Amino acid sequence: MRRSLAGAVSAVLVAALTGCQAGPDDPPDVAASQLPSSDTNPVDRSELAQGGTLRWGINDFPAQWNPHHANGTVSTVGTVMEALLPTPFDLDTDARPRPDPDFVEDVDVRAEPQQTVTLRLNPDARWSDGTPITWRDYAQMAEALSGRDPEYQINSATGYQQITEVTRGADDFEVVIAFDRPFADYPALFHPLLPAAYTATPERFNTGYLDDIPVTAGPFTLEETDRTARTVTVVRDDDWWGEPALLDRIIYRAMGPDALDSAFQDGGVDVYALAIDAGSYERASSVPEGEVRAALAPDYRHITLNGESPALSDVDVRHAVFLGIDRTAVAESAFSAIGWPATVPNNRLLLPNQQGYADNSGPWGRHDPERAAELLEGAGWTSDGPGEVRTRGGTPLSLRYVVPQGFQPARNEAELVQAMLGDIGIQVEIEAVPADELFSGYVVPGNYDLVSFVNNGGGYPVSQSMQQWSDAVPDADGSPQWRTNVGRIGSPEIDAALAEAMATLDAAQALASVNEADRLLWEAGHTLPLYQRPELVAVRRDVANLGAAGFAAVDYDDIGFVE
Repeated sequence: MRRSLAGAVSAVLVAALTGCQAGPDDPPDVAASQLPSSDTNPVDRSELAQGGTLRWGINDFPAQWNPHHANGTVSTVGTVMEALLPTPFDLDTDARPRPDPDFVEDVDVRAEPQQTVTLRLNPDARWSDGTPITWRDYAQMAEALSGRDPEYQINSATGYQQITEVTRGADDFEVVIAFDRPFADYPALFHPLLPAAYTATPERFNTGYLDDIPVTAGPFTLEETDRTARTVTVVRDDDWWGEPALLDRIIYRAMGPDALDSAFQDGGVDVYALAIDAGSYERASSVPEGEVRAALAPDYRHITLNGESPALSDVDVRHAVFLGIDRTAVAESAFSAIGWPATVPNNRLLLPNQQGYADNSGPWGRHDPERAAELLEGAGWTSDGPGEVRTRGGTPLSLRYVVPQGFQPARNEAELVQAMLGDIGIQVEIEAVPADELFSGYVVPGNYDLVSFVNNGGGYPVSQSMQQWSDAVPDADGSPQWRTNVGRIGSPEIDAALAEAMATLDAAQALASVNEADRLLWEAGHTLPLYQRPELVAVRRDVANLGAAGFAAVDYDDIGFVE
């Protein structure tokens, strides 16, 4: 019998309370770390029905479907494109990488005289246009993502910058990747792979997957995108060389959070990721033929501060914001009605249930309104009395907190922060913006002061997020180009620590460098972690091999309905 979320949490809390007492140096989330790593209703594909349509609710409808483009980093792109593009390596539930035999049959790694990774490709693998997947796809993609040509609007050059060359091995189906220095996270590269024709030029890279998904290579292929109906429909690819997909099709439907709740209740969608919201959880849990599958998510929610906004360009003001927010209260408010333990992480790169986690917050991770007031006074922001807005030179200390329209948990969270910062004399104006324009219209161009969203984690804590923390690079005209560091805060020292973490094959040394990078990020006032999230997915009970997957990859070809 499947346990409910509340039952799972209760069992964990009982185990934690009746077991060993936590010591002062233990992570604060002993209970949370014992929660399931994955909850997907696993059923062998031989026991599942052939065919059927799965209706999958998503919360936005991106224009850019290239996952490696700077505007293609939203989670919805990954959700859809994982079914359609090659992934040479997948992660298991313990975040261990393994080659996907549908694309890579064998791997050979050599450290001397330089690191070389040789991939033996599956010769049956084909793009949807009939072109074989060969070493050329890897070589051209490595060049496009190397960062050497600024016309490519890439999300990240991490790892690709270290590649000296990608060459043909024994035949077209052997890829030899040479690095100029050790890069332990090589399985994170080429995830997902794009066809060479769409990385050959900046124009094809930037626009080839804009409002379209022209070429695929997965168990499903595109049937249509409908921007008016806000749907993407994918169908079983009959030319797929692996285990055929059980489902006939998947229809992804983009809707706001409240609309997704209603659609699940009335049968309009079969699966969707729940917000951390008591109302959504209660509505989804009340559906007789549905359930909420829950696991510890490899991600956390945070507040990003825009380091280029006038007030927040001062690190003392950023630190005052940190100290003025009671993160435990924010987490408890988010989780109070669903019985989830409030886990406040003090690390941006490692979660409390991951090996090597350390609290690097120093003086900046606690709630200390008195110290926050001292910092603001020292920065020249003065107040006429308690509760009064601080000013400097006649200018009020006011910050714009951007939230997505129709997402009540984000509004509630912003109002809590608004009250907390108001207590130290910082005025917060909450601005609701269209949900599907939050990133493209506000976060990416820096049109905000404060914004909250989720950092999606993975098995590669540095390489998958390095560009988010990296210092600016000069653009063609010499102006700073922040790529995906939307906080616009960085330093050469942070970059050096991150580079050191990736350039060693010694796990202990890598973790030490990861924690040093995080300590420097605290000192720089870059991003305030709020809480580690549970992954909550509302699913029809008869859907198998789908739900809260945690670190693990979803096998889209094995998703099906219980007969």
